[in-house]
Amino acid sequence: MFNIFKISTSELFKRVISAIIPAVIVLVLGPAFLNYTGSRAYGLSYENFVKTVNKYRQIGNPNANVMIIEYSDFQCPWCEKFEEKDLPYIIKNYVKGGEVFIEFRDFPLTTIHPYAFKAAEYADCAALQGKYLKIRSLLYRHQMDWSTAGDLYYFLKAHAGGVINLQQVESCVKSGQAERLIKSNMAAGIRLRLSGTPIFFIYKGLALYKKVIGYRPYSRFNEILKKAVN
Repeated sequence: MFNIFKISTSELFKRVISAIIPAVIVLVLGPAFLNYTGSRAYGLSYENFVKTVNKYRQIGNPNANVMIIEYSDFQCPWCEKFEEKDLPYIIKNYVKGGEVFIEFRDFPLTTIHPYAFKAAEYADCAALQGKYLKIRSLLYRHQMDWSTAGDLYYFLKAHAGGVINLQQVESCVKSGQAERLIKSNMAAGIRLRLSGTPIFFIYKGLALYKKVIGYRPYSRFNEILKKAVN
């Protein structure tokens, strides 16, 4: 507490205003202000942000003997084809039975796909609400729609309003943490000499069993996975 009898009227006014302004900002901006704390999304440290996002970018039993790591790009038509044509069967026939574990990583080809990076940011931030897979599926299913317009915010506002809290996702995107994670994924991909998408690394135990470059129909994936799980 400050002693109002020992300060000037102008100083008192300044102090009252400085105390009121933050409260007004919170009332006006609500969750967007509370969830955006400097460079932290939802108040999370970068390390905890990564842990949370990675948790929701995975499908299946983490103790499975076979693991698939996919590097993908949300504007890549072959990635979309894998998502729509192959992934549902892999989940049904291998993931649900606990034989295969899948992890998704971002590798937007920014030189040819100008909106892929931003799409990855929104998908990764949706993971903080446990909605990564839903937004991932939505972005691929309507790839042509948002790729043409290029405005991810308004696309998601129209198509995902009932799925995610878009205001919170937007504040997460603005925090820069998703950007940092995506760039980390891209750097890892570059070290692995990736030049396109989709790319799949299939591990059996700790050893690399097969590297699949580009899209393959489910029949081919089925052959590979049958041998890998046996």
